Amino acid sequence: MHIAEIDNLSLNGNSILHKSGTISKIILTVFILTSIIISKDLYRLTGLISIVLVLFVVGKIPITQIGHLALYPALFSVFFAVLSSQQGWVAGIIVIFKAVGAALTMLLLITTTPYVDVFSVFSLFMPSLIVDIFLMTYRSFFIIADKLHNLMTSIRLKGGYKPWQLLLNLKTIASMLGTLIIQSFEMSERMYKIYELRGYSGRIPIRMDLKPASRTDYWLCLAGIIILTGTVIPWKI
Repeated sequence: MHIAEIDNLSLNGNSILHKSGTISKIILTVFILTSIIISKDLYRLTGLISIVLVLFVVGKIPITQIGHLALYPALFSVFFAVLSSQQGWVAGIIVIFKAVGAALTMLLLITTTPYVDVFSVFSLFMPSLIVDIFLMTYRSFFIIADKLHNLMTSIRLKGGYKPWQLLLNLKTIASMLGTLIIQSFEMSERMYKIYELRGYSGRIPIRMDLKPASRTDYWLCLAGIIILTGTVIPWKI
């Protein structure tokens, strides 16, 4: 899925989440992300991911079309999962679940909220330089995702991926990630030069239109608090 299709979902959606305020959705996202980060067992992470998937249904977002984007962070987390698996296979799975859960949470936000509205909220309390970095990173992510997809396709066609040869696959993934990082640096330099040619002078102007909070906004904030509280309190299983 390309960035234009994600923008189309966020701009033309007609669900409860699309009609909710940007600030309330960001607050909910922050609470869910915090819950995912601090979760240290598989049960909580599974529950949090399930909640996010339910929110996809509420937002009428086709998870089958955008779910593959959450697999890219999972791929990057494999290396750390292998290191964590020395403490047990559950620890490795937890690392991957955290990456997938965080990616799904961010996908939920950007498919129900235009990215300009998201960054306009950030501009209220963040320096303009940081907001500009977020804007450029957002657009770069999908370009890098396409490059990663092309690299994976090329590796499979050339026989670089063997389903049952773990060491060979890890070596291939490491080489692929190294190539991707170098291409990312080159792409960032090109993007900055393009912005300069278009008149960039250290700040991308963003306008924020604040709307009165609705009942749904309060419910979203309350849901975020409940989710974080349920993550923090101990469970007896």
